[in-house]
Amino acid sequence: MTLTFETEEDYEGTTAYMFGRDSYYDGPCARRYDPYVHAEDLGLPIIYRELPRDDIDACYSEEHHAIFVRPNLHGIVERCAIAHEIVHFEHGDVGDDRKQEDRADRISARRLVRPRDVYDSLEFTNDMERVALEIEVTEKVMAIFIREFANRA
Repeated sequence: MTLTFETEEDYEGTTAYMFGRDSYYDGPCARRYDPYVHAEDLGLPIIYRELPRDDIDACYSEEHHAIFVRPNLHGIVERCAIAHEIVHFEHGDVGDDRKQEDRADRISARRLVRPRDVYDSLEFTNDMERVALEIEVTEKVMAIFIREFANRA
C-alpha cells in the first residue's frame, strides 16, 4: 500500500513532522519547513505593508507582535525573510544587533534547507545558485547553509 499526501489535512493523524520546526531529522516523514504555517502556529501575524527602510524586506515588531513584510517580494525572498523574522520572535530579539542577525541567519538557513533536497538537486547540477532556486531559497541562505552546516549535514 502506498500513501500519497496532497494537502496539509492529509497529514493529520500521521507521524509527519515539519523539518526545522519539530526536528532537524530529515527522515521519510519530514515535511518541508513552511514559515507561513510556522508563523500561524505561533500566533504571529504576517502583515504586508511598506517598510520604513528600503534595505529591509521584512521585520519583526515586538510592539505589534507581528512580522511586517514588504509587498510584492519574489516568493523565495519573502519565504526566507519570514523564516528569518520568526527566529527574532522566538528569541525575543529587539533592535538591529549583529549577533542577533547572524543567529537568525543560521537558524533560518538550517530550517529552510533540507539536506535531502540539496543532495537530490546535486544529482542534476553542481551550480549552487541553481540548487538554491530549485529548493526555493535565496543564494544568501544557501551560502549560509553551506558555510555553517554542509560538513555536518
